[in-house]
Amino acid sequence: MRDGLHRTDMAGAAKSFLLGEAKWFGSDHLPPRLPHEVEAPDSWNGWRRQRLKPGLVGFLFPAAWSAFLLAAGLIPMLLHASGHGIGMDLQLGLILIVGAFVLLWLGALRISLNQIEGSPAKMLIWNLVRVESVLFGVLIWIVYNQPVGWLAVLAMLIFIPLWLSHVVRIATLLAWPPARWLLPIAHVDVGLSTIDSKWVSESKRWARRPLARRLVNPGEMGDTHLEMVLFGVREGNQDFIAIHLVHPSGTIIDPFVGPSIGSSRPFSHLGPTFSDVPSVVSIHEEIGVPPVSPVVAEWPSSFDPETNEEE
Repeated sequence: MRDGLHRTDMAGAAKSFLLGEAKWFGSDHLPPRLPHEVEAPDSWNGWRRQRLKPGLVGFLFPAAWSAFLLAAGLIPMLLHASGHGIGMDLQLGLILIVGAFVLLWLGALRISLNQIEGSPAKMLIWNLVRVESVLFGVLIWIVYNQPVGWLAVLAMLIFIPLWLSHVVRIATLLAWPPARWLLPIAHVDVGLSTIDSKWVSESKRWARRPLARRLVNPGEMGDTHLEMVLFGVREGNQDFIAIHLVHPSGTIIDPFVGPSIGSSRPFSHLGPTFSDVPSVVSIHEEIGVPPVSPVVAEWPSSFDPETNEEE
């Protein structure tokens, strides 16, 4: 009985390796392809998508508490600034407002910590190294030095769209489906010595780490670039090479999604303005062919969603 249960658990784990876990998507059954997913081009024959854990649900809790802290700080301070104060200490009000923003940043940081190859440093820089951070500091300075009057009221009102821009920015990024693409290999020499000149090689042979990388122009993000990273992965007894499409925040995003992803995201109109999400069409044009052509191994049948589906 134990052996039977163990084999069932192993089969479930192998199946979820590519499809992900059903609980991530609030479903009891995961199809081989979700509505937003599209097939890779023919030049990617043999490569398969590995879904990664979505981060948006994990952002709801810090965002909700952030909204509460913002209201708890702003409402009493606005009343005080307009001459109808309720006796809230100025420093306490500012701490609540700052705390509302910090909760958003920490929420994104925590999600980054739990992602495959997530980079908390990149996530923090992506959120803080912005013109809006200077505006945030100026508003705090104005309210602290002149807490009463029309200038203070104006500064406090500006906190609201500034906070919303952070929510939209982070939520739009986290709503993009995270996934990477894998290919099983039969030999550790995957062709890194002859890799295309657009790529910067970091290794001569396969290893469980970054192997090469290049920048990708995403089309509608100004001067911001995505990065493609060739990565060595091992699962069970099988070696793979993976391609990560990495957002400036360090988040791995799926390059092969359909145009419908735009309308299904929260803040579909404002989101691209704030969040540096790429153009779907531009990604498909820029991503090109895989940079190496290794000796390919057969996909283990236990990892094949279609095989598992039949069973």
